[in-house]
Amino acid sequence: MTTGVLTAPGPAGDRFIGNLGDFSASPLEFLTECVRTYGDVVMLGSHNVLLAHPDDIERVLVDRDSAFVKTTNKTLLHTRKQGFPGAMMNSDGEDWHAKRRRLSPAFTRRMVDAAALVAREEADRAFASWRGGQTVEPDHDLSVLTLRTITRLMFGDAIGQADIDTIGRLVAVIMDFSEQQIMLPQWFPTPRGLRLRRSLREIDELLTRIMRTAPADSPVLEVLRGSGLSDSDVQDELATLLLAGFETSKNAITWACHLLAGHPDVADRVAADPSYADRVVREVLRLYPTTWITSREAARDVEFQGHHVPAGTTVTVCQWVTHRDERWFAGAAEFRPDRWEDGLAARGAYFPFGLGPRACIGGAVATTEIVVAVSEICRRFRLHAAGDVTVRPALALQARGARFRLEARG
Repeated sequence: MTTGVLTAPGPAGDRFIGNLGDFSASPLEFLTECVRTYGDVVMLGSHNVLLAHPDDIERVLVDRDSAFVKTTNKTLLHTRKQGFPGAMMNSDGEDWHAKRRRLSPAFTRRMVDAAALVAREEADRAFASWRGGQTVEPDHDLSVLTLRTITRLMFGDAIGQADIDTIGRLVAVIMDFSEQQIMLPQWFPTPRGLRLRRSLREIDELLTRIMRTAPADSPVLEVLRGSGLSDSDVQDELATLLLAGFETSKNAITWACHLLAGHPDVADRVAADPSYADRVVREVLRLYPTTWITSREAARDVEFQGHHVPAGTTVTVCQWVTHRDERWFAGAAEFRPDRWEDGLAARGAYFPFGLGPRACIGGAVATTEIVVAVSEICRRFRLHAAGDVTVRPALALQARGARFRLEARG
């Protein structure tokens, strides 16, 4: 075996840009077809490998022998230019461990219980204007619901509706930029890049003002203020928590509406038994995971299924591909909440919030919020699809074109 050379099979791609064109045009289909054609270890490029087997995915994400890193000097440079370099999710090694320890006291069972209460109050507010016979495009109302929930959990009542609207607008710019797979040089003044940098500055300014005015006992801010972090690192943590807590939850609820509109029997069951929403949300997150792709870098030479992967290789796993693999989920393309009756899945086969020590710190909070919103929608309405929904793979899997006709329950 030749040291320093990636030996896995994979598509040859274009002579000049390799597989970047095919990936950019249709990333979900491209990665799915790669696994079908080449197996569980696929060379996507000379320094990029895709892994699809649960055992290999668990090995990378749990990483018991410290063979993989989240950030390198190259990715840190990119992060500094794009924003939020001080955030936990953009850190590694002891720096990451320290930041995770500082944040953990905010994400306790108490926070999960608070999320259930706040999400129910915000659902009442968001759905108060919905009426039977009405056709809704839920994006705005779900944006307000999830943003108000996450900001109340983070800052108490220190943030007003005008600021919430501003955050929603700025996040939309970041999501738009994240969909752009082929990146031009950082110095090149593209309209998207200029909008992104302006939005990042506005988020910083907004968070600076919130930090000055929020009460001392604001749930997450209180923990960060007492952690010894600089103001700029606190801002980065708050910004990434806002992004992760808002966009992913909003899209998961939208996808739940889409699936429930096509499966009225499931929606009726949730309406009769709200606890069934737990299984429904598990299945929604299997089919439309909050994070659809994750990467690490090999810190040293490793081997997967007999294929040599040299140090410096980007190791990619794709929730979309593995969650929809028939080997791990019978009828994988079908919406079957009852598959979660025992609550189990093969280790490494189901990871909507990641796995191991770097799994999303707010995963339980987000799941609670989604479950509450889904149960509240089903309690009030039956949903009927009123438009075609397509998948937009940005930082989260967005549901484009979602529209529903509401039928009020008696």
